[in-house]
Amino acid sequence: MLPSFYQTCLQSQLTEAQFVTLEILVELLQKERRITIERIATLFPQPILFESRRRNIQRFLSLPQLTPQAIWFPIVKQWIKRHYSGRTPLHLVVDRTQWQNHNLIMVSLVYQKRAIPLHWMWLNKQGQSSLAEQRKVLCPVFHLLKKYRFILLGDREFHSIELAAWCVEKQVKFVFRLPKSTTIKPNDSDAFTRLDDLPQTPGITEQYLHIQVTQNRGFGKHNLVLRQKRAYRQSNSDAWYLLTNLVGAEQTLKACSNRFSIEPLFKDYKSGGYHLEDCHADSRRFNALLVLIAIAYSLSTLQGRRIRQKQVQCYVGRVKEPKRTRNRHSNFWIGLYGRLWIEPLQLWSTLATKLMALKPQKRPFFQRGLNAISLIQSAL
Repeated sequence: MLPSFYQTCLQSQLTEAQFVTLEILVELLQKERRITIERIATLFPQPILFESRRRNIQRFLSLPQLTPQAIWFPIVKQWIKRHYSGRTPLHLVVDRTQWQNHNLIMVSLVYQKRAIPLHWMWLNKQGQSSLAEQRKVLCPVFHLLKKYRFILLGDREFHSIELAAWCVEKQVKFVFRLPKSTTIKPNDSDAFTRLDDLPQTPGITEQYLHIQVTQNRGFGKHNLVLRQKRAYRQSNSDAWYLLTNLVGAEQTLKACSNRFSIEPLFKDYKSGGYHLEDCHADSRRFNALLVLIAIAYSLSTLQGRRIRQKQVQCYVGRVKEPKRTRNRHSNFWIGLYGRLWIEPLQLWSTLATKLMALKPQKRPFFQRGLNAISLIQSAL
């Protein structure tokens, strides 16, 4: 069952039959973690021929309103209202993932060291995205978050100088990582210098304010933060060259550290979760499936967070490992697999009860586990 504010946002765009179909498809995604139309059609709970089920799903995924702007953006607005305090700016990450001959460029919102997808665009090509494609995927997000303060984060593969100039025009704060081959002109110099030729001291942060970046004409001046971590145990540490319109060096570094939250998101979308790379739908249905995944992904993240708050996540998975400071599993993983663990207990309840009766010495542990199941169910 979808939360109430999800239902309100979705029912305003879909008929009752379409809304129920969407609920079923989201549940199937959570259960099977596969987004192939063939697999979904195989399991779709309707007493009709398989070919009819497959065609019905294809028609549903071709609905014109099944887009991020119509379906997902209203949910995002409610999500931010519920979970954003307004004390600090939001952090947005723009990045790209690739498989086979396809690219997916995505803008996501950082939430508790993870990323929630906001908007995306499927690119039927290999290699980097163009500036026009980056602007096309960012414009709807800027409009969506026009009432909020936010900082846009990007890696060095993006057209950082051109994108930075466009962000200044849009009055958007940004932190973009630059390639080391970029040339700058420090204020105390008459010549351009490559970034990797600048003096660098490991562990020391350097900041250059209002400097000219790149020898190409037509671009304004920006700030640059240079940071290279100390190398430990003979490991090499690449320097960070950060282009920004933020003033504080520490604020810039702290914001940039949030960029890595999108990497787990791509893993959850692919081999670690919904196996995006198995999908062979056309671009229109593929984007519709991504809307369903965004709904499913956000639901699992919320449910995982509630399970952690009830302190029963150890019943779902191995939460911590020796010599590991971070949790082994994210809120998304806990929410997704908490549901998957409970479903067999309900499906085979007779056998499960019989097995527990055969182990009377473990009755206290079983009772604690049953209490944990009740708490997990209340979080789903």
